Amino acid sequence: MLTSGQTRHFFILVCLSLWAAVAASQEQGQYRSKIQLDPLGEMGKGSEMSAAELEQQISSIDDPYAKSSAGRFLARHHVQQKNYPAAIEYYQQALAVSGLSAVANREMLRELAQVYLLDENYAEAATALERALAIDLVPDARDFLLLAQTRYRQGNYVEVVVALDGIAANGLQLESPQLRQALALYYRTGAFEQCEDVLAMLLKEEPGNPEYWHQLASVYLQQNKRKQALDHLVLAREKNVPFSSPELLLLVDLQALNGNPFGAAQILEQGLAAGDVPADAANQRKLFELWLQARERDRAVAALEKAARGSGDTELYLYLAQLQMDDEQGPRMEDTLVQACAAQLDDRFVSRANLLLGISLLKQHRESDARRAFINATLVGGANAEAAEWLQYMQAAPATEGELRRVRGPCYGSEGKQEPLSKDPSVAISPVQQAAEPVQAEPWLDIEIKTVPASRFFTSPEGEDLQSIISRVRDLAPRLNVSLVKAGGSANGPLHIIGSPGEELQIGFPLRGTAQPRGRYRIYSAGPFNCAAITLTEKMDEPADLLGQFSAGVAELGYSWTGEFRIVLQPGASPSYEIQLGIE
Repeated sequence: MLTSGQTRHFFILVCLSLWAAVAASQEQGQYRSKIQLDPLGEMGKGSEMSAAELEQQISSIDDPYAKSSAGRFLARHHVQQKNYPAAIEYYQQALAVSGLSAVANREMLRELAQVYLLDENYAEAATALERALAIDLVPDARDFLLLAQTRYRQGNYVEVVVALDGIAANGLQLESPQLRQALALYYRTGAFEQCEDVLAMLLKEEPGNPEYWHQLASVYLQQNKRKQALDHLVLAREKNVPFSSPELLLLVDLQALNGNPFGAAQILEQGLAAGDVPADAANQRKLFELWLQARERDRAVAALEKAARGSGDTELYLYLAQLQMDDEQGPRMEDTLVQACAAQLDDRFVSRANLLLGISLLKQHRESDARRAFINATLVGGANAEAAEWLQYMQAAPATEGELRRVRGPCYGSEGKQEPLSKDPSVAISPVQQAAEPVQAEPWLDIEIKTVPASRFFTSPEGEDLQSIISRVRDLAPRLNVSLVKAGGSANGPLHIIGSPGEELQIGFPLRGTAQPRGRYRIYSAGPFNCAAITLTEKMDEPADLLGQFSAGVAELGYSWTGEFRIVLQPGASPSYEIQLGIE
């Protein structure tokens, strides 16, 4: 006769043997840890008691198969209970006695690795997975993928790529969800060539998925493969793959960067007409610039006129007036400027607006009004030197004390008064003797003291040679803009060159919206900038010398230069730079 204790021990062994026999027939992939699947389902009170009893008896089990099976059962039970240290202990016991098959041991090692991951013990998780891969069986893609995820948690990006590359090296296949995991890991570790292969497989499985099409274009751009990115997006468009607004603008920029401004303008024009991209001033301006680059001047002017009248943007009106001046359209130019000056101008536009208005009026032989406009242009910072040259050309009478007091006319700012034009073509100027040697006004004599509001910039470091940056800025700006659009933002103003004491020079666009920069690009948050500012309309041959001379002019006004500066590239037909020196 067996005692009650002996009977219970015998019963447990019989149950384990039966359970193990069933488990052995289902070893391949039946049980997974709770990280992926709930292996055992909800355990009732009776099962929990059975597990507790098994814990008391496991030390007395001699049979390796039964002991490994019992340890695995208890390990899984403790995973369910989120008792990870106990689960790890029982997995280790089950593996130590080597009572199960190689297939079962590999499954156990994978489960153990997942428990280590839950416990944030990444080193031990990696060790367990390497043991699983060392077993003499056909490798399992899941182990390579899990090892890659573990290495990523460790920050060992080289080993992430090695683990993922092992999948293809062993001829293994991944399902779509696993391919997406591999893609994310490859991308985060900078393995962009492998990203291309994974995305090719995903596109083969889901050729109509727009996400994969645009991700592949992004991968090409990360490797500076602009032509491949462009060809790929053109093909996507031919296949009617949907494009978001930033994605369509990226295609426009790539067309332009690859020497096809005409095609870029066509795509943008279609996008604006269909409402696929916002019909805001920035995109309308882009359309104008593209048509101008494509030497489609009539289309460029039409686009600019539509942009100006639709947005009321003073800067766009001034662009339009400049083009009309180039086309010798004095009356139309005047109408454009009157529209631009329908309300009080921002002070930064007053000088330029009055200069262009003066030229328009002079071309219509309205010298009196032209003289007043040129004098206005000298009162507020901006195109002062150019306006002074026009006054000299006209041999105009010197400005009176009253005329120098404030701006008066249709184009006025914070310190001015709006008045209608006289429309009187009569000459009302007194000739003066022209000097034998024209006096060249120093640009820093027309300094504006102001505070630039706080702003955020999307920037790229470009070294310490200011002259080199200025000479290359026409090439640098489009590339920066493409990166900005790709990062999810858009430009909110002209390009800036930013310098700060002890730091590398940067180029940047004021940022609209949000962006997630990577690599060399970053977000620069600038507080309110107290500065002295001048505007130059000629080429900057020696920018470093100019900054030194400007700082001396600032010192004469009683300010000290902080060493910080910004150079704002004002768009237009001719080079224009606003130089801002930080002051205190």
